This record gives sequence, C-alpha cells and structure tokens, in this order.
Amino acid sequence: MTFKLSAELNGHMSDVRGLVAQGGDILVSVSRDKTGRIWKRAGPNDFVEDSVLLGHTGYVNSVTAIPPTAEYPSGLVATGGTDKTICLWDPTDLSQPTFKLTGHTDNVCALAASSDGRVLVSGSWDKTAKVWIDGVCKYTLGGHQHAVWCVLIMEDGSVLTGSADKIIRRWEGGELKGTFEGHTDCVRALALLPGGRFASAANDGSVRVWSLGSAKCQAELYGHTSFVYTLSVLPDGAIVSGGEDRSVRVWRENELAQIILLPSMSVWTVAALGNGDIACGTSDGVVRVFSTEKVRLATPNTLATFEQANASFAVSKKTMGDIDTSKLPGPERLERPGSKDQQVIMVKSGLTVEAYQWDQGKQSWAKVGEVVDAVGQSQKQVFGGKEYDYVFDVDIQEGMPPLKLPFNVTENPYGAAQKFLERNGINLDHLDTVANFIIKNTDGVQLGSGDESVSADPFTGGNRYVPGQSTGSTGVPDPFTGGSRYVPVGSAAYEPPSEYVINSQGNPAGITKKLAEFNAAIADDGAHRLDDEQMQALQKLDFAGPLVLTDDVYAALLKSAMQWPKDKRFPSLDLLRLVAAASPLPATHLVSGKGFVECIGEATEFFELLGDEGRKGLTKPEEVNLMMGARALANAFATLAGADLVWQSRKQVLRALDGSWIKAVNPNLLTALSNLYLNLAIAASRKGDDDEGLSILSAASRFLSCTSNADAQLRLVNVFGVLSHKFQLCKDSARVLGDETIVILGFQGKSDAVKRAAKDVGTFLSS
Repeated sequence: MTFKLSAELNGHMSDVRGLVAQGGDILVSVSRDKTGRIWKRAGPNDFVEDSVLLGHTGYVNSVTAIPPTAEYPSGLVATGGTDKTICLWDPTDLSQPTFKLTGHTDNVCALAASSDGRVLVSGSWDKTAKVWIDGVCKYTLGGHQHAVWCVLIMEDGSVLTGSADKIIRRWEGGELKGTFEGHTDCVRALALLPGGRFASAANDGSVRVWSLGSAKCQAELYGHTSFVYTLSVLPDGAIVSGGEDRSVRVWRENELAQIILLPSMSVWTVAALGNGDIACGTSDGVVRVFSTEKVRLATPNTLATFEQANASFAVSKKTMGDIDTSKLPGPERLERPGSKDQQVIMVKSGLTVEAYQWDQGKQSWAKVGEVVDAVGQSQKQVFGGKEYDYVFDVDIQEGMPPLKLPFNVTENPYGAAQKFLERNGINLDHLDTVANFIIKNTDGVQLGSGDESVSADPFTGGNRYVPGQSTGSTGVPDPFTGGSRYVPVGSAAYEPPSEYVINSQGNPAGITKKLAEFNAAIADDGAHRLDDEQMQALQKLDFAGPLVLTDDVYAALLKSAMQWPKDKRFPSLDLLRLVAAASPLPATHLVSGKGFVECIGEATEFFELLGDEGRKGLTKPEEVNLMMGARALANAFATLAGADLVWQSRKQVLRALDGSWIKAVNPNLLTALSNLYLNLAIAASRKGDDDEGLSILSAASRFLSCTSNADAQLRLVNVFGVLSHKFQLCKDSARVLGDETIVILGFQGKSDAVKRAAKDVGTFLSS
C-alpha cells in the first residue's frame, strides 16, 4: 500500500494554504493568491478546475466543508483569510459569497464544521476562536496568549483550540473544560480520530495522539525534521501529516508507514479523500494527489516530470535534522538495496550531500534532492500574512519606524530587493546595496555551495541596513556575471518578475487634506462640490487594513476626479490610485455605463492626450494627471477583478501607450508608463498568447530604445525578460527587436540595477 503520484492540479498563483475533500472526486483549495478553487475529477488521474471563488481581499488561509442542512441542501463551503472575514459559499451559485461572517480582528487561519452543518468554529491570529451557530456568533473563546492556529469539533460537540502558546484547550458551551499540554512549540493542527481521540501537530516536529478522557498524551510520533503544519485522517484511521521538511508522512498504528517527498519546501495542508487518496497543497502553488490504486496513478510523463523536480530540489540541512557529513557514506551505498520501501538516505558525493529514496517496486534509488548548507532562521518569520526565512528591520529615516524586508532563501536576493524598494517607493538606485545586505545577512549562502560563512545577527540594531550606507565587501561573486552568477539549485538560470508591481505607498491624510482644500475652493453650484458627508467619508478611508469602500464613497471620489477643474484633480486621482490597489470595487462599479478604465481615461484624458500623434508637448497639469492615471491602471492589477478588467482593455491601453514617451518629459510619468507596460507583460504571461505578448514587446522595445530614464529602462528590460521567458516567439523576436539595446544597456545603463538586469536578460536571450 504505497502512495504514488496520481495527479497535479495547477491553477493557483501562490501558496496553497488550505484543502478540504468532498468524497473522492471533489477538492476545494484556498491560496495566498486570494482565491479558492473547486476541482472535480475528470478521470482516474485527472482533476479539472470547476470554479474559482472570488470574494476575499487578502490571502485565503483556511477552508472547510459544511454538510447539507434543510436550508442549504447542497451544503456550504467556508473560507477564511487575512481580510478577517469568513465567506460562506453555496455550491449552486458561486458567483459571490452567500454571506460573510465578521467579528475577528485578524487573520482567520482555521475553520471546522460540525457533522450536522449547524456549527462552525473559527480560529484567528487575534488569539480567539469563535463558535457560530446558524451563522450567528454564539461564543467567543478567549484565554489563549497567542494566535489560535487550529480548531476542531469533537463527536460529543465539545470544541478544541490549539494555539501558538503551546496549549490545546477544550470548551463546552463557551466554557473552558480542560487543557492538553505537552507540545513544546506552537500547536498548528488538530484532527479527529475514532473513539473520542484526536491528534495534534506542532512546530516542535511532533505528532501526538490524545484521548478526551485523559489529559495525558497517549502517543508521540516523531519523524518530521521541522515544523508540522497539517493533519488529516484516512478512512482506515491512518494519520497523514505534512510540514516544513517538504514531506507528507503516513502513520499507521503510531508507526511511520511512508514518506512522500515533494519538490516544494512547505507542505501547508493535507486532506484525505473519501476513496483513500491523499491530497496536499504546497508553497509552489500546486495541489498534488497521491493514490495506492494502480488505476489512479499518474501518467508516465507526469510521473517523470515530478521525479525530475524532486531530484533537482535543494533541501536545507535545517529541515533534515542534525547531519554529520563526515560520517555519511559515499555513492557506493547506492549499490545496495534499501531496507524498506520509501526509505530515505543521504550520501556524500564530493562536497555535495544528496538525498535518495528507495523504490521497492523498481528496486532502485531515486534522487530526491541535494542537501545544502544551513540557511534561514531557526523559526519562520511572518510578514504580511506570509512566512519567510528572514524579515529584516530596515531604517529609512531617523525617527521613523523601520520598514520590513522579507526574504526567503529560495529567492534571488536582487529580485527580493527590487520588490522591497518598489513596495515602499524607494529609488531603485539602492538595489545593489539592499541585495548585498540580504546576501551578507543570510550568511552569503548560494544554494548548492559549500560556504558556511557566519555573519552578525541581522536582527540587532548595529547591523540594520540604512539605504545609501555601504555594506562593505561580502565576498560573494557578482550574481549577474557568467560562471559566478547566482543560480539556485533546481531553478532556471533566469527567473523574470512574476508579481505585478503595485505602487500602494502614499499619505492618505495628506491627500485628503489637499482634497478638502480644493473642495472648499470649488464654486458651490450644487453640481461639483462634495458635501460635508462625502468629504468626511473620504477622510475616514483606512488603508492600514482591508479597505472598507462603499459605492457612494467611491462615486464621490470619481465625481471630484472627473468633474473638477483639471489642475485640481490630482489629489482625487492619487486617492483613486490607492483605492484601486486596495479594493476590487473600482473594477465592478459603473458610472453612467462607464467602467474604471473609461473613468480614468476621462478624468486624465489618458487616451486622447497620449493617442494624439499630432500633440507634441504636455502641460504640467496634464503630465501629473497622466502619471496618476497610469499608476491607477497599473495598481488595478492588485485585484483579480481589476487585472481582468485592464487586460480586457489592453488594446485600447496599448494604443495610447505606444509612442507616449515621445511627449513625456516628467521622469515620474515615464516610470509610471513603463510600469504599466511591465504589468501588462506579466498579465500576458498569465492570460495571453504569444501574439499578444509580441504586441506588448514590440511597443516596449521602441520605448526602451528612446528613453534614458533609469527606472523606465529597468522595467522595460524586465518586460523583455517576462515575455521572452514565457513565449518562444517573443524570445526569438526579442533577439531582433532589442538584443543590441539590451547588450548596450548591460554596459551603459543609467544605473547599476539596469546594467545587471540587462546582462541577466541578455544572457537568457543568447541561450
């Protein structure tokens, strides 16, 4: 009874954080891409995406299935996330949530439903759990000292909550009835076992079995070599666990029965299907299904791709336990068979430590990764609802709070640095300094190298990064040059940007102050001036958390942006830019039949001014408004609805953009226009085909050959990288359209960041 790959479900664009199975043929997954997805079986080893759940405005981290009731005979699906809400979905109409439950004040990271479909329990980072009966919050369970990571409803109706305070609590009728203590780190998962028992898992690497009748742990299951995030139980009673050691483990009668290794470090969630199969969701955005039934095993091509991905995956020593490399056997150990199916061993080949797994059926060892030197912190850090190996404090200005710089060891330091600078509106001239800071303070580790350099604690004040300050020589070879380039093991040499560039930094208080000043100067003719209630509503917009935006408030903002004198529209347009990045409402709101793209076009004359070939120059107010319009259109890509809307209008947008740089003098406008090109390119890589990619590439190449603006050059070089990496036609065309320009920029770019990016893309184009 060995589990082998059955199917891979691709569709999510970020980590899959939650899974629930309905029988043997339906799976529901939720992700940090802000969506849920319903998958239905289309064959023995094939699932298809049936529906996409669009309702959350933040990461979706939890999901459960609510059994049918008289009111909802098809049952419901519940999802929770960082927007602090719980969405309930009726499978008969998934166009929008049937209703939402609100009350938590932080990320909803755990959900569980009762067998009769009436009770839902939620756990949150706000340190509480809530018991909802028929959609109404009946009890709030307080008392935990830290986040409630997991919840469970037992057969007797009592509720269990597991927390980062290491304690499991049992509740009846909203009252605490007992505790279960034994874990030495955050409790991350709970699962129901037959006979009044349950299992728990924690960051201490253990799985434990408990009985409600006793506060003492009945069994401790050890085998994971890092955090254990998730649990499920198969129909035959076997426990399934997953965690930060890239493994799914099957336990039978409290003994480890099988290890399934994945080509992704974090196994966030596992779910047992009704037919005995196992599904798991991982940090690479893929849902994988494993089966013991021969008829449901993956095709040879799918299996070969999976095995190759496993073989090339780099594994940190920190997730493999203590390793004394001096005592490891050499490759000759692979000449002897394994002692049992799925046995994992490590051998030392030169300076490289390789992991192999024994396949009893094939009577052979399969390489499942290279073990690299220790990287990352001993515990994951959380930033923006996502866990990272490092989160650095970055001092930008004396007297101001530090900014957070998140980094995972599987990232290119230069890519992480660029995202940080763009997210915080910092000049990209600091790219080298930030990247070198990351390299230095992550021990300068390049995956697959033998470097074990040690640096000072990156979380102490004396070692904090200040932009513009020299970090000194790191001793790390230039990652963008030839043989010494930074190439993580198991990845392609060049990885283009994959996330939209969103400019969400701003000063809402300052913007609304200017808005109020201009509003007071507008003639009070009853048509254009905003009334006191509208101004107060705009001033109360809170961008610190999930934005609460109503149709009336948005309509008032559009009114000032579209009807005020042109030289007084920029505060409204600036606020529109922030709103577009924070809410999907602009993508669905219509004004006299006009959508967001049309409203931005009318407010800024985006299509008229940029599309007028006879127009040679722009006034300062026109340039400012056009810059705000370009930023707003680019920021719309922050939401799924907004990205779809701008992509649907791509031909109109591209017609206006092509040649726009000839009129533009303002460097901020040039940057905004190039940023819109980059987001369109990333959208094309997700939604388009090679012809659509080529139309973007052609226009971008003309822009690149005409601009000396460093920020615009960097974004346009990345347009080449994104489209050439995705489409072979674009790669072939890029060698003609821009190869010479790219090569020149590699030596004469306006900044070091441009030079490095051009060298990286140029090397890829020549490969």
